[in-house]
Amino acid sequence: MRRQRSGNRRLFYVILVSVFVIVAAILVFNRHGFIALVGLKENVDTISLLIDSLHSEIDSLESEIHRLQGDSLYLERMVREILGWGRPGEHIVRFIGPDSTGVPF
Repeated sequence: MRRQRSGNRRLFYVILVSVFVIVAAILVFNRHGFIALVGLKENVDTISLLIDSLHSEIDSLESEIHRLQGDSLYLERMVREILGWGRPGEHIVRFIGPDSTGVPF
C-alpha cells in the first residue's frame, strides 16, 4: 500500500512538473509570448525614435515656411540660390564637382 502511494505521488510530481514545463514553454515561445513581447518593445522604441526625429524635422520645416512667408530677404536669397540667379552687376560662379570617372584632374 505504501509503495502504491509513493508511486502515485511520484507520478503526480512528474505530471505537475511536465505541465509546468509545457506552460512555461508556451508562455516563452508562443507567438504572443515573452520573446515576441521583447521584440515588439524594441520595435516600439525604434518607431518612437523615428517619430521624435520626424517631429523635429516638422518643426524645422515649419520654421522654414514661416521664414519664407515673412522674410522677403530670406526668400530672395533662397530663390537666387536655387535658381542660380544674380542681381544686376553680380557675377555668378558655379562650382562643378569632379566627373564620375574618378580621375581627379
